[in-house]
Amino acid sequence: MPEPKIIGERIEKCPYCHAKTLRITEVVHTIPYFGEVLIVTTKCECCGYKHTSVSSLGFKRPTRYVVEVEKEEDLNIRVIRSGTATIRIPELGILIEPGPIAQGEITNIEGVLISVKELVEGLLQTAESEEERESCRRFLAQIERALKGELRFTFIIEDPLGSSALIAEDSGKVKTEPISSEELRRIKYGELALVD
Repeated sequence: MPEPKIIGERIEKCPYCHAKTLRITEVVHTIPYFGEVLIVTTKCECCGYKHTSVSSLGFKRPTRYVVEVEKEEDLNIRVIRSGTATIRIPELGILIEPGPIAQGEITNIEGVLISVKELVEGLLQTAESEEERESCRRFLAQIERALKGELRFTFIIEDPLGSSALIAEDSGKVKTEPISSEELRRIKYGELALVD
């Protein structure tokens, strides 16, 4: 695998503490089975502010990536999610859509589940009714089962720009399929890939 290539580095003013100690580093990485990505890291040496964004350097076709999570080891499958991708886990009722300032991320399926778990734990703390608290508890129990490999589920990424990926040790485990024009109309940011 080629070494990462630094293509730019500079110091700017931090948006939080306003010190001119914000280091911005742009690095091109080649990721197996995926291609080149640009990782931009900003870190303030003064206040510790840090932000990282990941962008694909190639345009691909609108693609749906699907994996059946059947055992605990499958939680280690690498997730490369672009800022235009939607994540769905139908069995858990999870839908994660990109927002207007969504950024790409590199994690694994376990990391996505942990992020959702932490969000729901926060909702549990602020729930106003016992019904809401009980709903959160039931959902958290399902997430725990999934994290222990006790619950089989389908993990889906839909990316209208095809800039995401699921990378497994067994490449045959991940299914890829094109997203139709009709489906693109229903996916957040799907219109970006529609050509009239």
